[in-house]
Amino acid sequence: MVKEIGETASQLTDPKSDTPTLTFKVTSIQPIKCDAPYATQPTGTIIGISLEVATTSTFSGPLTVNGEEGLISFDPYYWKGYAANGTRMNKIDSTAVQGCLSDESKILPSYIGKGEQLNGLVLLDVTSPSGEVSYDPSGGGGWVWKYPSA
Repeated sequence: MVKEIGETASQLTDPKSDTPTLTFKVTSIQPIKCDAPYATQPTGTIIGISLEVATTSTFSGPLTVNGEEGLISFDPYYWKGYAANGTRMNKIDSTAVQGCLSDESKILPSYIGKGEQLNGLVLLDVTSPSGEVSYDPSGGGGWVWKYPSA
């Protein structure tokens, strides 16, 4: 599903309710300059996807981590990148993404559970300066945004 920057996306995970249990919105997608002292060279351009994420107390995500069920992740593994001509990028995660920022508190945590509200970044190493990124946490379709945002 194509989304505009600032447009809320949602997911229903509670079969007993029509109320979304996960809401999130991408507030910007911009190139990021890595400032960590040992940051490595990116393959292409590092973009920062600013997200606002909220889950309800009845949220149940697709992941189980260390025995904890019902989690979701916005890590780069769940994203895909597409060049402006529609060609899918082979990989958008890199060591450059993992060690880019000196202040890692700006990065969303790897896993999000029930009843949480977070603001943070996801970093991707894209091979073209403009295009689209998609987020698909469950493998059954997802959301798409154009980058960079205005």
